[in-house]
Amino acid sequence: MPFSWPTFEQALYRIARLRRVIFTSVILAGLVLLLVGVLDPTTLPLQRAVNILLIVSAVIVAHVVLFPNVPLEALSLSVSISGFMAVVPLLSVFASFAPMPYRDAALLLLICLGMLLVIVVMLVAQFLIEAIVYVGPAVHLRLKTHLDVPFATFVASRQFGLRPDTRRGRVMTGSADDKGFFDVAVVSQHDLDPDDPTQPMVVKLDAKVLRSDAANHEVMLVLADGAVTVTSYKFVAKEGGCQVEITEIPGDFTLGMHAVFWLMDQQTDNLVEVAELLQGGPSCANGLSHAVSLLSIASMVLSPRQPLLD
Repeated sequence: MPFSWPTFEQALYRIARLRRVIFTSVILAGLVLLLVGVLDPTTLPLQRAVNILLIVSAVIVAHVVLFPNVPLEALSLSVSISGFMAVVPLLSVFASFAPMPYRDAALLLLICLGMLLVIVVMLVAQFLIEAIVYVGPAVHLRLKTHLDVPFATFVASRQFGLRPDTRRGRVMTGSADDKGFFDVAVVSQHDLDPDDPTQPMVVKLDAKVLRSDAANHEVMLVLADGAVTVTSYKFVAKEGGCQVEITEIPGDFTLGMHAVFWLMDQQTDNLVEVAELLQGGPSCANGLSHAVSLLSIASMVLSPRQPLLD
C-alpha cells in the first residue's frame, strides 16, 4: 500500500492512538540529551536542551501522523535526531581546524556527514530495538481494552466476534468441521505475498468458537506455528449502543511484542477498524493505513521503483 497523506481526522486519531509512542520517544530523546548534558554541560546548557526537546517532540508527532505503523522507527528517530542536534555546536569547533578560506565549506561538509550519521544511527538503533522486541520466549499476558459503539449488543456480538462462514473487511472465514474448527484468512494491509509481490499477503489460521451468546463470545485461534491465542468479547448495553470489551491472551508474543502492542494501542485500533467498517465512510484506523516508513521513502527517492504517493 503506497504512502498517502492523512486527512485532518486521521491526523488527530493517530496522535491520540499513538500517544504512548510519542511519549516514549520524547522520554528517550530526553535521556539522550541528559547524557550529553552530563558529559559536557558547556555543549548543551539547559535552555538549549529544552529547545531541542521541543523540536524533537514536534518531529515525532509529525512522524506518527505521516507514518503510523512504524513505531520502532519513531523511537530510533528520536534517539538519532536528539543526539545530532545536541552535538551540532561541536561541528563548528571541528570546522575551525580547517584553513580560514575553507571553514564554511568544512562546516557544510560536517553537517552533511552528520545527517548521514543520523540515518546510520537510526538503522542501528532500529535493528537493536527490533532484536530486543522479537527475540525471547513467548510470554502469556492478558491484554484488555474496550470501545463504545453505536450498535445494539446482538448486532455487535454478530459483527465483532469471529464466526464461521462470514466475511468482515479483510477477514474471511470458512465452514466449521465436525470438531468446530474453521479456516480463517486475513488479508494483510502492510505485507506482500512473497510468491507474488503484486498481491497482498494472506495469513491463514484455524479457529474455534468456545462459547457464544448475546453478551459473550469466546474464540480460540490456532496459528500456523501451533501457538494458541484465546480472545474473549463481552458486550454491555449502554445508552445509544453498547460497550465492546475484549480480552486476549496471545500465544506467540514475546515481552517486547507485548510492549509494542501496548505502545501502539493496537488492541483498541483493531476494534475501531471493525466499528468503522460497520459504519461505512472513510476510515481512521491505523490497521487500514499504509505501513510506509521514513527510511523507505528515502530509499525510494534515491532509487524509485514504484509510485510514492496515491
